[in-house]
Amino acid sequence: MDFILSSALDKYWAALLSFVRESETLIEVALFSCAFAESIIFASVFVPSTLIFIAIGALEGAADGALLPLVAAGALGALAGDIVSFAIGYRLRDNIGKLWGLRDHPGLLDRARAFLKRWGIAAVLISKVAGPLRPIVPMLAGATSMPLPLFLAASAVSSIIWSALVLVPAYYGLSAVTH
Repeated sequence: MDFILSSALDKYWAALLSFVRESETLIEVALFSCAFAESIIFASVFVPSTLIFIAIGALEGAADGALLPLVAAGALGALAGDIVSFAIGYRLRDNIGKLWGLRDHPGLLDRARAFLKRWGIAAVLISKVAGPLRPIVPMLAGATSMPLPLFLAASAVSSIIWSALVLVPAYYGLSAVTH
């Protein structure tokens, strides 16, 4: 019985890794999309992108896929989402506290504002790895009219760091176990 189960699992694992090898572009699009949604205010609540990043990174590593395109796709998606959140903040700067999801949690908005005021551009860098602040700080950066070039530079750097911090350990972790 163990032999049959082991054989079935080996076949399933081989088929899964084959799919991953053949679907690199699709996987990169999925990473971009998850990172994009994760970085947009309100959408981030519905996307468990960190778990998806870990799963994809691990499978790509086990399949001997390329790591750099994964990190780039995740970083570009996060940067694009940050730009959208920045634009939302800039556009709605006077009414942010009235938005769904924020009007019921004024403390969160106040803490994010204080964080941004205290740390400035460093807040954008730090917020990318600080879960709940990830989509809020870019929105507040837009609402407080942070200079766009400064915001873009900080967001680009933090997006690369975040994408690499999540993908690289997963990529090499499962790869080390399976090889």
